[in-house]
Amino acid sequence: MLSGVSLSLSPGDRIGLLGKNGAGKSTLLKSLTGDLPLMAVERTEGAHLKIGYFDQQQLEVLDLDASPLLHLQRLSPKARDQEILDFLGGFNFRGDRAKEAIRPFSGGEKARLALANVVWQAPNVLILDEPTNHLDLDMRHALEVALQNYAGAIVLVSHDRHLLRNSVEQLLLVHDGAVSDYSGDAESYEK
Repeated sequence: MLSGVSLSLSPGDRIGLLGKNGAGKSTLLKSLTGDLPLMAVERTEGAHLKIGYFDQQQLEVLDLDASPLLHLQRLSPKARDQEILDFLGGFNFRGDRAKEAIRPFSGGEKARLALANVVWQAPNVLILDEPTNHLDLDMRHALEVALQNYAGAIVLVSHDRHLLRNSVEQLLLVHDGAVSDYSGDAESYEK
């Protein structure tokens, strides 16, 4: 359980969370999204807050009998098919692949689709819990470039130190039920 946490996000903030497994990183992320109730704490949201949240369980809620195209059509029924197909191409779903049921897709392809679902909704805050799990090197690089060009705030948990080094500007340590600034870098934390 975390206590005494005070965290404020502003547009353009890029925060990486460090901590051992079980330290509370995912709990903090779910508290930020509102998925977990807060105890004796105040949570204040900006008027235009739109959170995009990716966690590993999102793969479990994908419709295995639907295509990538259909997943995004369900989110935006009025969007043109070509607009969606162009967007999906950026996630390496091209041609017939964008129109095939995802059941036989690899874990990496399903992770890319889950990320595409989040990004398609144009959030101004991205909260990402281990987004590189199941992604190949090319898609990890594409995610890194996308995060570098993203204008909104980012809160990222990742064991991928390269992604952390190139995508965040501030590190916070989740340890012993508290969250504090971490003055080192991801490599020094790992040591």
